[in-house]
Amino acid sequence: MGPVVATVIILLLTLLSMPTSAQEVPELRINSKRYIVIDADTGEVFAQRGARDQVAMASLTKVFTAIEAIESAAPDVLITTTADDLVSPDNSMMGFTAGESFTLEDLLYGLMLPSGNDAANAIARSLGARPGDDTPQAVQRFIDKINVRVRDMGLADTNLMNPSGWGVPNHYSSAHDLAVFTMYAVQYPRFVELISALEHDTATGGYYLRNNNRLMTMYPSLLGGKTGFDYDAGWCLIEVARRDGNTMISVTLDGIHPDDWYDDNRVLLEYAFEQKEARIAANAPILGEVVSYRDPDAALIARIATSGGSIGRPAPASGSANAAGLAAPASEAMVDRRTRSGSLLLVQGDQGPNLQLLSAFVVVTVLLAGRALFTFSQPAARMSPVTGLPPRPKRLAWPRIDGKRPRTVRESDPAV
Repeated sequence: MGPVVATVIILLLTLLSMPTSAQEVPELRINSKRYIVIDADTGEVFAQRGARDQVAMASLTKVFTAIEAIESAAPDVLITTTADDLVSPDNSMMGFTAGESFTLEDLLYGLMLPSGNDAANAIARSLGARPGDDTPQAVQRFIDKINVRVRDMGLADTNLMNPSGWGVPNHYSSAHDLAVFTMYAVQYPRFVELISALEHDTATGGYYLRNNNRLMTMYPSLLGGKTGFDYDAGWCLIEVARRDGNTMISVTLDGIHPDDWYDDNRVLLEYAFEQKEARIAANAPILGEVVSYRDPDAALIARIATSGGSIGRPAPASGSANAAGLAAPASEAMVDRRTRSGSLLLVQGDQGPNLQLLSAFVVVTVLLAGRALFTFSQPAARMSPVTGLPPRPKRLAWPRIDGKRPRTVRESDPAV
């Protein structure tokens, strides 16, 4: 065998061993312009189209807002609403008035079920506030924390300008980033409870909140999701479904009609379940694209370590907030990961050598190195080899929407 032939063979073997990206599956006839469907546990990508396009995503923004809130404060923290939180009637809303007090938990339901832009404003203002901040400063501080988080996670297609996603330029994400962030979000039982609830009665104020995700009652495997719409973003939807121990996440962006976004996501989820079942039955490995995120806790530990920070005392489990916002922690770097990974408080400041911080940093470094070695030693991921694709299911008879958002405060528009 000559050297040229040997070189060609090596190149061919190298190309064959490279991970294959999952691509559009035309037979599924997805009407939304951009989509992705992934395995929430492994990151396996089953199908995608335009998944890295940076586009407006409307109220899908609220998934980021919800996780930042869950990680920042206890559910029983009290937040008093202000006039700055209120929104115009053309917004989707929880519907409160200024001067009402709610637990953070109630506001999170107001954020996720009726997609309340007012609830998003109240959460961001109160959890972002520091002494002396006005409302824009407090909200911007909250948004800055989210943007730092997504960069730490390696999600390069996302930039947030407000907590609701409503009517602002330079506010965007991608189907890829939304799916990957949802992988992270569903690790929180509180988040899964939020998206799974059909309705919620607030502890104060007598507000009845209804989930506007219509697929909840039409698709038995569905855990829940988040809807989004505005004229720039089109009809956008995240859905999470679980069947036989497998959890799938679908994201569609820029849909043309609410009937289509539900059908599109149902088709994508069914396709993912069938593909994984077929791969497992064939005892085949994942051969193509796998998506993942960097652990934001690890990134934060590393960043604080290089700036002279230290691990401090865990924050109290509950508290209260006045009209100006929550009592401020002593430092921008403070963070509370209560539910997902225990209480870890990082406090900026020159406090000398800290053995706890050094130990945590060493452990994180070893874990990240091990993860990297494991990733490079594994075949990446590709769509499962299944012969024949199921025909697109017949469109369900979804209720029609008149396109108007109601002015009532107790039941928001089921479209947004």
